[in-house]
Amino acid sequence: MASTSRWKKLLGALALVLSNVAIAAPSITPLFFQVDYQGKTAWVLGSFHVGKADFYPLPTQIDQAFKHASALVLEADVQDPQMSLWVQQYGMHPLKADIETQKMLDDYCQPLAICQQLAQFSPWLQSVQISMLRLASMGLSPQFGVEQQLLNLKGNKPLLQLETAKGQLQMLAAFDETTQWAMVRDSIQAPATDIQALVTAWQRGDRHTIAKLTQEQLQAQGGEVMLDKMLWQRNRQMAQRLQQLLQQQPKPLFVAVGSAHLAGAHNLLDYLQQAGAQVRNCWQTSCDISTDGSAFLPEKMNITPQ
Repeated sequence: MASTSRWKKLLGALALVLSNVAIAAPSITPLFFQVDYQGKTAWVLGSFHVGKADFYPLPTQIDQAFKHASALVLEADVQDPQMSLWVQQYGMHPLKADIETQKMLDDYCQPLAICQQLAQFSPWLQSVQISMLRLASMGLSPQFGVEQQLLNLKGNKPLLQLETAKGQLQMLAAFDETTQWAMVRDSIQAPATDIQALVTAWQRGDRHTIAKLTQEQLQAQGGEVMLDKMLWQRNRQMAQRLQQLLQQQPKPLFVAVGSAHLAGAHNLLDYLQQAGAQVRNCWQTSCDISTDGSAFLPEKMNITPQ
């Protein structure tokens, strides 16, 4: 009997171990770098603008870098109270679609009963709305995006910007009609497998895949002109702005930008290195971060719908 009892205990323990393995969240190691420039430091995290609750906790060294930073730096403050006014100004200019695009739109929006709503928007904003709906259908939400979670945790840290929300909307609205309708078609046609592959690439910090998928998407929408305006020009300008912020701030900064800005040709880190900055990949080389505390823990994170 004692022997039988011992085997039952061992089998129970083994079942528990296997159960924990089966439900454990995959390890997430998003792109994460330390930038040293003229005696100042910034930790740069490749973000994903939407996410799921189980993307968290993020690794301990990211949490500790955030805690030790004097300010949070984002691409733009998406919570700016004037955002709705700018959307009205730059995104509410309907245009007539060509026959092919209109059919594609109808096929997508009629089953969802949102055709009338979409028709009020500029094509570029239609593409954004469709993309967000498709992401939501995959369980991805802005409330679990990296930026929103950092904003929830920033406390009294100042929020600094590399760009402005208004400037981003102006850029999108400035694309010609042909490019904007191409954005709409791509938002509808993009394979769900590509979207999931991009999510997985972000989780793994896979720069090659992030660059490949992003560049393919932008090329399809507007060729090299789109790549230049959406990535390369912005990367150069954001690098210049970050250099200014580093010179102004006495203590380290924590920076979060879309992962596509850290991957591929002419990325943000390339421009910083060209300006004389030293860049370390924190997953490959030890970065100057104390890890004496806990990581982003679920109970510390505001993951309640906003």
